[in-house]
Amino acid sequence: MTNAAIVLCAVAAAAQAGSTFHKPLRTTPAEALTVNVPFRDWGPTTIAGTIIVGGNSSGRGGLTAVDTTTGKVKWTARPTGLAHGTPFVATAPAVSGDAVITPMGNTLVALSLATGKELWRGPATAQQAAVAVNAGLAYVLGDDGNFYALDAKTGQEKWKVAFARRGSCVARPTVRDDVVYVTGNVVVTPADANRPASYYQHLFALDAATGQERWRYPSTPTGRTSGVCHDRPVVTADTLFAVSEATLYAVNVATGRDRWPPVEVRRPVEGRERAVNVFGLVDAGSVLVGLTSNVMIAFDKASGKTAWEVAGQYRENAPSTAVADGVLYFQGSRGTLSALDLATRAVLWSFSRPTAEPNWAFGFVTPVDGGLWVDSYQALVKLQ
Repeated sequence: MTNAAIVLCAVAAAAQAGSTFHKPLRTTPAEALTVNVPFRDWGPTTIAGTIIVGGNSSGRGGLTAVDTTTGKVKWTARPTGLAHGTPFVATAPAVSGDAVITPMGNTLVALSLATGKELWRGPATAQQAAVAVNAGLAYVLGDDGNFYALDAKTGQEKWKVAFARRGSCVARPTVRDDVVYVTGNVVVTPADANRPASYYQHLFALDAATGQERWRYPSTPTGRTSGVCHDRPVVTADTLFAVSEATLYAVNVATGRDRWPPVEVRRPVEGRERAVNVFGLVDAGSVLVGLTSNVMIAFDKASGKTAWEVAGQYRENAPSTAVADGVLYFQGSRGTLSALDLATRAVLWSFSRPTAEPNWAFGFVTPVDGGLWVDSYQALVKLQ
């Protein structure tokens, strides 16, 4: 699994998890369940009832469903005839009713949550595309540049919005209050005999039922840039927050306008103040929390200003950030998972496990009441 995929998928899983609250894990955990599998790399997981579903992100492992009460594998699916050939699963599966819907080998596939039997196939998907679901519809960016809404039971197309295929942002759609948010690329100047086409990336708010555009951000191309890829969305009742490289954005979901001006994150690097990329952005109540290589930063939601910082060594390519009722889970630089009390900023515990490759990073954190699921080297582990 690539470093970029780890970051993007971790954020996609957090965004799709939404505002669910769980009793946090505040004391040093132990392995309550360990699921050993014949592949090394897991993708992010999704919990539906007593089943946790996740896939092999870098090879032929396919999609696996595990009973969360026993740790027993319920089924594994490895479809053939996919666009990429191998059935890798790099993003969080989406669940709608009995359907588990996810890109497998860059092909959208729906499987039965109960049995793993294939229900339908959809279009070829863009690289690292994720699926969002809402009210019986599944949303995904296709390899052809179209953003699709499909019936989650049958795979039948309900609507699509055409974006420019070339140079499209990695799409992580997010749905809230019957609006789907996604970054799309549009043609600004068509190609002619003297020059190639030019493109611009906007954040789009689309009616989840019809695909009708409500707004795009920014409303018109600005400056000489090609736009911004809002690939780390955190959506609240009135604001969409997102990070693109070193800049934090806050967009009013009613109007599509800035709630406050974009904030470039700058910190000392090798004796000079520089723009620094932010990873693993998560919603932590009154603040947003993100990581750089050497500082954890909490941003005030009302202004974008820094509320507090915690110096340290953090794993940019695998931040493993998640929040459960006042506790932030995050990963340090040497494959150690930790928990931080957000009120006091005290580290509650740190956890690591021996692996065949030393300092192997944890991947994706999925909180549950009083514990969490996290993937490790050739294993999916429940900590409690």
